[in-house]
Amino acid sequence: MAIKLQTVLPSQYATTAAVVEKAFTGIKYTDHDEHQLIGRLRKSPLYQPTFDVLASTAAGEVVGFAMLSPATVNRQPATGKPLLVLAPLAVLPAYQAQGVGSALVRELERRAHSAGYPAISVLGDPNYYGRFGYTSAADFGITAPFEIPAENFMLHELDPHALTHYHGKLHYDPAFGIN
Repeated sequence: MAIKLQTVLPSQYATTAAVVEKAFTGIKYTDHDEHQLIGRLRKSPLYQPTFDVLASTAAGEVVGFAMLSPATVNRQPATGKPLLVLAPLAVLPAYQAQGVGSALVRELERRAHSAGYPAISVLGDPNYYGRFGYTSAADFGITAPFEIPAENFMLHELDPHALTHYHGKLHYDPAFGIN
């Protein structure tokens, strides 16, 4: 399927929120807050519009969405090292398993690498994200700020050995409300 990827414009905020809400309807492991989370992240002083991306069909229908937000890893709050968090990744059910999610992940990885970020963190299915090179954050000595099975808290280095000096707890943008 041919899709177009683009940075989300403010006029598309409501559309992307609706796509996220629909994509997460009926999903077991979610708090169903993802569509509201993107609104909070867009109001954050850490928000970077270049990491706010949608996927649309040739006819212009928005069928997918993904966002990266800045985070830090540290043992001491004053020494945080930057990376990005992928959340959420959403594709309308009728368009899943057609490469839309993969295209969004790859595009955000490309943008993150171009911006000089060393890695991306994600909470999710290791079978899905493992295809992109995501592995357990525990392999890097990085922990989540909450309880989660190790296999679901993952990182992907955008350059080999980019996380060599990263150890400690991941700190999300305060908009997540989980630090």
